[in-house]
Amino acid sequence: MLNMIIYNPQISIAGRVLEEGETEKPISGAMVEIIAMPDKFQEILSLKALQYGLQWEKMSDRPDRKITASDGYFYFVDLPQGIYTLAASIPGSRTQYGTKDFTVEEDSSNRIITVIDDIDLFPVGIQGQVIDSISNEGIGLAKIQVDKSTEFTLSNFQGNYRLGVEISTLQKNNKVTLNVSATGYDEVSEVVDVDLTKVTEKNLFL
Repeated sequence: MLNMIIYNPQISIAGRVLEEGETEKPISGAMVEIIAMPDKFQEILSLKALQYGLQWEKMSDRPDRKITASDGYFYFVDLPQGIYTLAASIPGSRTQYGTKDFTVEEDSSNRIITVIDDIDLFPVGIQGQVIDSISNEGIGLAKIQVDKSTEFTLSNFQGNYRLGVEISTLQKNNKVTLNVSATGYDEVSEVVDVDLTKVTEKNLFL
């Protein structure tokens, strides 16, 4: 007689990725990644990475990485107990971002208690005004460019600007260096602390 073992994975974390705002529209095709985790889960991932080799980084469906369904839902299974930080973003765009912490625990029967919560995606960017440091007037058609990147924008005639920032261009502690230039002014560089939960307000002076 053939003995069969039926494996039933336990959903540890589940939720939806939503567009920040009044409508909170579910977002399909968003990538959800575990970016901070207990040591035990990190050890599991290290073994998986060895198993899959070069394919590991290219995989969109991994124990620590999921793509949301058409209704915005995602879930992770069989996670060890501990605190996890999840990050959500849109592949190919990388100018919207959201994070949330989840705590995975077991009940008295050693079964995982499913944690359910949503992750809001916020626009990641910087906006403000480019200003003449002497006259305090706005500078039109100033170029604001992310250092060592092709990302840039131009200020309008009042000096106002808005620049989307890709997550991959951020330095440690979510900082980014902006190079600001305009006709008749010396170029300046300024390091800006980027808030991942809203558009960062920053005036720039030449």
